[in-house]
Amino acid sequence: MTAAETRTRLAFFGGLSFFLVMLSVLLWGLWVLVAWMTTANQVPVKNLIIQGEHRYLTQREIRQSIGSLPGVGNFFALEVDQVQQQLQALPWVYQASVRKQWPDTVRVYLVEQQVAARWNQSALLNTQGDVFRATDPGLALVSLSGPDEASVSVLKEFQHVQTLLTPKGYDIAQVHLTPRRSWEVTLTSGVKLLLGREDIGARLQRFIDVYPGIEQRERVAYLDLRYDTGLAVGWKQDEETDND
Repeated sequence: MTAAETRTRLAFFGGLSFFLVMLSVLLWGLWVLVAWMTTANQVPVKNLIIQGEHRYLTQREIRQSIGSLPGVGNFFALEVDQVQQQLQALPWVYQASVRKQWPDTVRVYLVEQQVAARWNQSALLNTQGDVFRATDPGLALVSLSGPDEASVSVLKEFQHVQTLLTPKGYDIAQVHLTPRRSWEVTLTSGVKLLLGREDIGARLQRFIDVYPGIEQRERVAYLDLRYDTGLAVGWKQDEETDND
């Protein structure tokens, strides 16, 4: 082997050794950096900023919900998607967005459920027709009921009926969709309207036209409008009839 070949080989092994040393140093540095970033007391989350209107949620509930997650105190270990899922599991949260802001802040924006009605006496309905279960807000709400999978349809039918009856001075207390898909509407006066499955608008118009002309309207218990023409009146029983 000539002296030139020897020098070339030495230069190659020297360069290879230098490369391996530098690669080891780089990998060690990356490992140290990752270890430092994932150490909770190195980059703690110091600020939690909560934005958005929330009438029924308290900041304490929100902070407790986020605080129950693992790694929440570490800016780098905090999983934004996990925080978002945790918040959206709260009954009053309709939508949540979460983002981290360097170096120590987490921003949360919440959209709260907008209540449209009570649902099946034990739940609530939002303005999209979604059923959710939360503490009753104590508002004056219409009562809607029916199969859970029909909640959107029931809300839409209530809104339709409301446009016909409210301008005529009739306020709605309840709208019910029976298992047979028949509609029943109860007014705040206590009068129940049996509307059936079809021609709801026409049957309501028949009620509007006929009801004012019925004598002793205070004794009306229900009106059966499930006829092609006309209607049937059900009367409240008086005390004597009840006793009999």
